[in-house]
Amino acid sequence: MKFSAFNINKDLIKILEQNGYVETTPIQQVVIPKALKGENIIAKSETGSGKTHAFLIPIIENCVESNLLQAIILAPSRELARQTYKFANQIISDMSYKKITVKLFISGEDSNKDLKSFKNGCNILIATPGKLRSLIEESDFDMSMVKTLVLDEADMLLDSGFFDTIDAIFKKCDKNLQVEVFSATISEGLEVFLKKYISPDYVVTSTNNELTSKTVKHYFINTKHKDINELLLLFIDQFNPYLLLIFANSKKKTRDIYNFLSSKKIKCGILSGELEARERKSMLRRINNDEFRVVVCSDLVSRGLDIQNVSDVLSVDLPNNLEYYYHRAGRTGRNFKTGNSYVFYDHDTFDLPLKLINDGLEVNFLKVENNSFVPMASPLKEKKRSKKMPTELDIAIKKAKITTMTKKVKPGYKKKVKTAIEKVKRKHRREIIRKDIRRQREERYIKESKEK
Repeated sequence: MKFSAFNINKDLIKILEQNGYVETTPIQQVVIPKALKGENIIAKSETGSGKTHAFLIPIIENCVESNLLQAIILAPSRELARQTYKFANQIISDMSYKKITVKLFISGEDSNKDLKSFKNGCNILIATPGKLRSLIEESDFDMSMVKTLVLDEADMLLDSGFFDTIDAIFKKCDKNLQVEVFSATISEGLEVFLKKYISPDYVVTSTNNELTSKTVKHYFINTKHKDINELLLLFIDQFNPYLLLIFANSKKKTRDIYNFLSSKKIKCGILSGELEARERKSMLRRINNDEFRVVVCSDLVSRGLDIQNVSDVLSVDLPNNLEYYYHRAGRTGRNFKTGNSYVFYDHDTFDLPLKLINDGLEVNFLKVENNSFVPMASPLKEKKRSKKMPTELDIAIKKAKITTMTKKVKPGYKKKVKTAIEKVKRKHRREIIRKDIRRQREERYIKESKEK
């Protein structure tokens, strides 16, 4: 489906085509018609699926020429906010049929300069939550005319502890505000928060359940406790990646890998939370200018950033929150390109890879043999026999039993336990039905969009 199928200005369509945006992604097909109508949206879709343009295009189309602030886009990191600002400017700078202004406000910049610019106004504002809240409080800005508020990478906003700040921003806005929420995952905590501001009737899901693109292949490599640094050199030599992102769980390990590779004359970059704001900005610019073949990263960069031409991703260890693995893997295989995601593991660390497999991830296995990475048979059957992974329902039932049972046996305790278990099962069935309703609604939207 092409962008020209939507009810948007022909000049805007031409600008999109000039920038290489002709065919829509599945999430754009579902979201854009609803966003154009001013409807509230919760969009759950895999990383790299085109979420940014799904909210940017309707905002730009619906903006009118004035000196009023009409839309706010909140991002969890400076890098992601800058990227969204770049995408918006890419479109707006070529527009001649109407004049729209967009501004960026992020932490780490000159506060006095930002406050002056904020008071001068704009039509679209892109910001990090803390920065925007401080600007609003310092200027006593009237937010009642804002029509649309976007929460980008909302689950990361929750993880970063921004929701008190976002709550304060919500309260400054009009009650008829259009709210658009975009996230790769919708956690229980996020859902509870959103119910305060948006009806669950407007939940939109992606057209598939994949957390990464289908063009990404996943490989688990059994390191057999060999030295990780030496394996990294072997990996780079054998696979010869065009652009490789290496992920590690800690800032220290990220820095250690970077120092080692640099000592071996491999020109590599580093993206980590230990870098100052200006260093991170400079590093991103150098990466996008193709100065590096390898970039060592912490999970700071695994969320939302669109680093061009990433051919391969390698996780030297897996994060305890396995959702972050999907965000890492989603740095490659973007915009319908192919990519590979590799994971180092050994016998002692196989539990986390096993959880990914039990989640439905399709994996190929490799091992180190004769100083080379070669295919190996899956160790899955052996591990599955040794330990069966409990389902979400199993865990919920166990929790209900523990909560209901008491140390001292009292009359009717078995009935209370049975009632608690039945309550959990009913809730589980309702959740299955709700997901099926969402899926049917999504399929109907897509079908209606295609018919239009």
